[in-house]
Amino acid sequence: MSSDNHYEVVIIGGGLAGLSCAVRLAEAGVQAKLLEATDRVGGRVRSDVVNGFTLDAGFQVLLTGYPSCQRLLDYTKLHLRYFEPGAMLRHGGHFTELADPWRNPAKAWSTAMSPIGSLKDKFLIWRLRSKTCRGTLPELYSRPQKTTEQYLRDFGFSEQIINQFFRPFIGGVFLDESLSVSSRMLEFVFRMFSSGGIAIPADGMAAIPRQLVEKLPSGSVNLQTSAVKLEGNRILLANGTSLTGEHIVIATESNAAARLLERPQIQTDWNQTTTLYYSAPKCKEGYKNLILRGDETKVIQTATVISNVAKEYAPPEKSLISVSLAPEKQPTCDETNSLVKQQLTDWFGDQVNQWELIQTYQIPFGLPKLDLASILRSPEVDDLKSTYICGDHLQTPSIEGAMDSGLRAAEAIISRRATT
Repeated sequence: MSSDNHYEVVIIGGGLAGLSCAVRLAEAGVQAKLLEATDRVGGRVRSDVVNGFTLDAGFQVLLTGYPSCQRLLDYTKLHLRYFEPGAMLRHGGHFTELADPWRNPAKAWSTAMSPIGSLKDKFLIWRLRSKTCRGTLPELYSRPQKTTEQYLRDFGFSEQIINQFFRPFIGGVFLDESLSVSSRMLEFVFRMFSSGGIAIPADGMAAIPRQLVEKLPSGSVNLQTSAVKLEGNRILLANGTSLTGEHIVIATESNAAARLLERPQIQTDWNQTTTLYYSAPKCKEGYKNLILRGDETKVIQTATVISNVAKEYAPPEKSLISVSLAPEKQPTCDETNSLVKQQLTDWFGDQVNQWELIQTYQIPFGLPKLDLASILRSPEVDDLKSTYICGDHLQTPSIEGAMDSGLRAAEAIISRRATT
């Protein structure tokens, strides 16, 4: 790459935000060069194949109700595999199902009689679902906010259902069981879970960024190309070369964006997570929904027999089990597997003796901690002409937040071009 390379748009960062921005610009006929520091696109959305098993980097799912995903992705070509709606919860040493009666009316009575929460709690879940599905997303983002814990209490939910359902559920989504996340986040999540299915691509979550790349003109993406400094419209690269752009988009993680823009206020704190994958002979349980810890307080937060959802994730006659740990109960590396298998044995019995640990993902930068205070702010960077920023640290910490943020940055560039 020579020092005189010039592009109409340069996008720094090949995660979902940068890719979404590039795809929208390509649709509008705008030339863009995307720079990715690593050897693959996707950012935190990636998958590894180990001994025939597909392992996503941390437990991740696609909510098909995400508007930006509906806008940019071809769900048919992703070969989506769907979770059963609802969840299995541990209660009193056993599994009990808390089904979604809107999607599975046949289980409405059993859900109403579930020992998790009272009849009032089940009615309040219906009210919460109805409330979150009203109005537009921008209107939802601007609603008064408080902590999710306070919001649930003010809504009338019992302590039992808050601790046994909402805490592990919301904790699994945002990697924080304290329920200190904004109530706007809770309403966003409930709306998305209510408006579509919960799915994973048959080839792993990495199929999502791969599909986005396929929409770009050949040669649009440069891998292993790290930007180290901005000088006006010039980008200095780690290999000593540089390139320029009429418009520059910073689509990196928040801390990298803060360094490039020399704006430390952009940095965010992060929630961490740990996910373990186990191989097993064909698992006896046929659960195809998420398993929550319920009333237990040990190391596991959520688990799923993910090969029951997508058989392609495991070789024939094998099962793949995904286990995510409670962020507040991260054991030391030496004891993690032992503690997890002890708890899994309580859940699944002696078959766990045959389960083998394939890989552990310790992810210190799982999701940014946000309060949605600035979710609708302009993607244009103050005082820097033709410089833009996008990423899920500016919106909801989610696939939707990343992709919608990238789309908004692209629209700002398209609008600017139309007026010049």
